[in-house]
Amino acid sequence: MKFSTKKLFLIIVMLMSCQLYSQSDSTSNSEEMIIDDLLDESSDETENSELMDVIENLTLNKIDLNTADAAGLQKIPFIDFKTAQKIILHRNNYGRFFSKNELYSIEGLSKETINKILPFIIINEDLPTPQQNDANIFSNLYSNSEVIYRSRMMNDLQKREGFIDNKFAGSPLKLYNRFLWKKENKFQFGLLTEKDAGETSINEFTSFHLLLKNLWILKSLVIGDYHLQFGQGLALWSPYGYSKGVDAIFPAKKVGSEIVSYSSTNENNFFRGAAIESEWKQLKFSAFFSKNFFDASIDSINSSIISTPLDGYHRTVSEFARRKTSNESVAGIKLGYTLPQKFSLGFLYYHSSFDKAFQPSSLYDRTGSNFNYYSLYYETYFSSFNIFGEFSFDSKSVASINSIQFSNGKDFGFIISIRNYPRNYTNLHGLGFGEGNNIQNEFGIYSGIKWRTSIGLINFYFDQFKFPYRSYLNPLPSDGNEFLINLTSKLFTSFETKLTYKFENKELSSDFENINRMLRRKRQNYRFEFNKSVGNKIYLKGRFEYNNFNLEKVGAKEKGILIFQEIKISPIPSFNLIGRIAFFKTDSFSSAIYEYESGIPGVLSNFALYGEGMRWYLVAKYALVHQVELSFKYSETYKPNEKTLGTGYSMINGNLDNSVLLQIDVEL
Repeated sequence: MKFSTKKLFLIIVMLMSCQLYSQSDSTSNSEEMIIDDLLDESSDETENSELMDVIENLTLNKIDLNTADAAGLQKIPFIDFKTAQKIILHRNNYGRFFSKNELYSIEGLSKETINKILPFIIINEDLPTPQQNDANIFSNLYSNSEVIYRSRMMNDLQKREGFIDNKFAGSPLKLYNRFLWKKENKFQFGLLTEKDAGETSINEFTSFHLLLKNLWILKSLVIGDYHLQFGQGLALWSPYGYSKGVDAIFPAKKVGSEIVSYSSTNENNFFRGAAIESEWKQLKFSAFFSKNFFDASIDSINSSIISTPLDGYHRTVSEFARRKTSNESVAGIKLGYTLPQKFSLGFLYYHSSFDKAFQPSSLYDRTGSNFNYYSLYYETYFSSFNIFGEFSFDSKSVASINSIQFSNGKDFGFIISIRNYPRNYTNLHGLGFGEGNNIQNEFGIYSGIKWRTSIGLINFYFDQFKFPYRSYLNPLPSDGNEFLINLTSKLFTSFETKLTYKFENKELSSDFENINRMLRRKRQNYRFEFNKSVGNKIYLKGRFEYNNFNLEKVGAKEKGILIFQEIKISPIPSFNLIGRIAFFKTDSFSSAIYEYESGIPGVLSNFALYGEGMRWYLVAKYALVHQVELSFKYSETYKPNEKTLGTGYSMINGNLDNSVLLQIDVEL
């Protein structure tokens, strides 16, 4: 890329300024650390809240140090089973926690880990009996309650092709509204509405739920919209979760909340009905029922389901024609038995039926309209080892994942996980750990190591996988492997560096010289990142990233480069200003570099930067009063050598893509 003198000077000044400033807003920074460490940049461009909802849910429903068991503590990122055991042992030996700072006195817990988890834990002063819980849940309903309201508006400043050609029926505004009413950890009511750009109604998607928790043996009851998280996700899981990333261990083990109220914007992959979970001593029982409509493309001849689009767009005549054209009914139960700190076992069964049959497009595609799923999942602890896994049967084949994890709770840990997802196993509601997006047609062995040394924290993983049968992207069987190594070091208390190298070796279907063939692609990614803080006013983050790949046999090579600098300024406690500028150059979309962007509460964007250009954004957050915060974002992508940006109805005539976002958050 040809940088002007002005641009180069700007980068130098921003890099040099890292010696002058520091950070504020610890919760926001903790969320960003989770994003950086646990979420590898995906290859899908998104502008949504789903992944951020996982993190935000932890801040809204903090884990109580005085009541949480080992499984509950492991829901917090960066806490493994050994760390959870140390916290519980301290509680058993010395009584309930009176301050979060007591964590620093636990031998074997690193200061870095404790600092990361503080925003997600709480200590409730009062511990009422179950009878008091029952008596007080409906009395004084408004006392000790919390109201959380969020309203968001986003608008592109450039007209897209769908609006120019009048293909989109609605306005270009993207609207989001969410209302939550919570009473301690006992009662919650939620209502959410969303409208995508080009849709007509402000409540084109509506979601609601009523949640009751901790009533004697009733652990939770949800009426309305919810999702389910059981075992390792092979039979039932929410539609999103952590993937392979810089943290080599935490994402490889799923720790579910079982029944979770739904407040996201994915319009097609959730349950609507009722679910109940009860607990008595070591026994747990769950039951659930759902009937929900979803988008589907229907064959006009035999009325079968051809496909199930998940984008949730209803802007054009064809998109609206597939809106809620089919429905699914689901009913199931789960039985569980737990010996705290020793062993747990769960059995799950559910039946799924559709009003129309699926029309398969290949030999092992889903077919029919009625499906039964059985799952057995387990977990056991032995000294410093944790063994866990799941087996799921869909009446045709068994998918499985089994893992062994070792940890000493502070300096060293490793995990080995073996997954086997047969080619004829199909499941719409599972989300297992692996390379592919589906729990189907994959065998893999994953190994991860986390090691705290004198030079910093080392994370390393190596994943080997193969797809024994052809897949959606590849017409023939394929295989591959990848490894990542990361070194995170703190040269000074306020200065952190991250060095990451990732290597991928995969067989892919590629169009080369107008011929589609299976080729082996070897891709390397190099990343250097720093985070700098001094005092409590400004925080800086910078990144340099380079990737290259080549296709064997044909000798095709590509490369890409990205440089960005981010600065956060908090001149007064009620005001935060965040700015990022990125310069990029890649040979094509195939060598694109993806970057996550946050800054607006509840929004996580993933952009593919390719070609040659720059992207920058500015976020301003201002607390009008303690309970009300305004957020504003302006973002811009500029590619000087392009005449159009995007494709299809999303295409922009020109080389500038910019948008504004305005949000208000109210907490009472």
